Amino acid sequence: MERLRVFHDEKLVLAPEPGSFTAEGQSTRWSNKDLDPVKRDRKKWEWYHVGGFWIAEGFNVAQMQTISSAVALGLNPGTALVACLVGNLMVTVPVCVMGYVGAKFSINFPVIARASFGMWGAYIAMVIRAVVCVIWYGVQCSLGGNAVRCMLEGIWPSFKTWHENSLPASASITAPDILTFAIFWIVSFPFLFLSIPALRWLFLIKCALVPLFWVALFTWALTAGNGWGPLFSIPNRIAEPWTIGYAFCTTIISSISGNATFAINMADITRYARNPRSATIAQAFGLPIMITLTELLGVVVAASAQIVYGQVLWNPLTVVALFENRAGKFFAGFMFAFANISTNVAGNSIPFANDVTGMFPKYFNIRRGQILCALLGFAITPWQIQAKATRFLAFLNGYSVFLGPLVGILLSDYLLVRKGFNIYQLYKPNGLYWYWRGINWRAPVALLTGCAPLLPGLAHAINPNLKVSMGILEYYSLSWLDGLVVAGYVRTFMMIGSVH
Repeated sequence: MERLRVFHDEKLVLAPEPGSFTAEGQSTRWSNKDLDPVKRDRKKWEWYHVGGFWIAEGFNVAQMQTISSAVALGLNPGTALVACLVGNLMVTVPVCVMGYVGAKFSINFPVIARASFGMWGAYIAMVIRAVVCVIWYGVQCSLGGNAVRCMLEGIWPSFKTWHENSLPASASITAPDILTFAIFWIVSFPFLFLSIPALRWLFLIKCALVPLFWVALFTWALTAGNGWGPLFSIPNRIAEPWTIGYAFCTTIISSISGNATFAINMADITRYARNPRSATIAQAFGLPIMITLTELLGVVVAASAQIVYGQVLWNPLTVVALFENRAGKFFAGFMFAFANISTNVAGNSIPFANDVTGMFPKYFNIRRGQILCALLGFAITPWQIQAKATRFLAFLNGYSVFLGPLVGILLSDYLLVRKGFNIYQLYKPNGLYWYWRGINWRAPVALLTGCAPLLPGLAHAINPNLKVSMGILEYYSLSWLDGLVVAGYVRTFMMIGSVH
């Protein structure tokens, strides 16, 4: 019995390695090794790793479907693509700033948030990001499962009807889909054990493969569709009472929403960058160019589908599933599956892991947090969300209502208010960033001020039957930017004369 107790104490509940700021005998409430500033010998990301990150990260199924909502509103695909470029340029600015902060001070988002929100108040910012990361992890696994299904159908065409009716309709998923989801989830799991410095090699491999696949898919689309297809020639057809301006602004925000989390997440990655300046320049070019090219590919594939299959199909995996060439179907499915793994790890599991490590450093490190994210991503049964909860998906797409104000607070705090950090004090209770009982009340007030005017518009997006004024909807059409500016301004105004 004594041996079992020793095994439990020493093997099963080992606390994460204490941080440099944890004095002997003190609680690890605020520090562990993964929350510490990254040491120089672990800063192995060069500028081409950071720039390549956007080649790898930007190419995914969800990004290719960005313009679909704009065309559904009646916007011409060419005009929609311009709106996406504008959105990508706008979101590049905060992504570069937060990435620079992470690289310069070698700290991640949970620690950066302490300066703005206070040691306990930072939990608000971490919860805002962590909740949505888990849900998107599961949804992205579901999309990855669709790619695996394309692969299996390429090998065994009969897999399309394998146990076709073995599950009831109430399950909201078929037997092939639940199997391919599980395969993708299992294959993704080992990648969670890669450290962030080691993860750069995964992105370099994806950087080598993605451009080749992009060219191949682009060439197929132009060849099969005999050019750009009629989709590009349709005029703007905006239904009353909406205007082209409204649709254009909505498309800008749709494009921003796909990368809005990286305006917060980027510090988690770039704190491993060797040179802050070169990493920032690489991002400034990589993000808008690569994301816009991915969105262009999505439009061209959809346009070709209109010619080849008689309907506009915005989900590229739906198009791949219709391929008659079995080898082409397999390799296209493989590339989308591989692309989704690195996107999911960097965009969802790592941010979630940083957040739970920031909230519970005594029990979690980055690896444990990533494993928890994967387990929760499976447990939420994301196929149920996709099949039945259309309003919930609308909420996820409108989540920039909360992310914009959060980014505005962080940007104003660094660029306008303090322009730097006392690193030691970010880990010290009752220090400079303790404020009032661990909370800087100004930050939650600014966050609420930025979010509140946007909530009626979000409610209407979730339930279109709710009646709201045109003014509210027009204000909501630039929700991320509105929230960022308002929260940032309020935060700056309230912090005048009280800078630490």
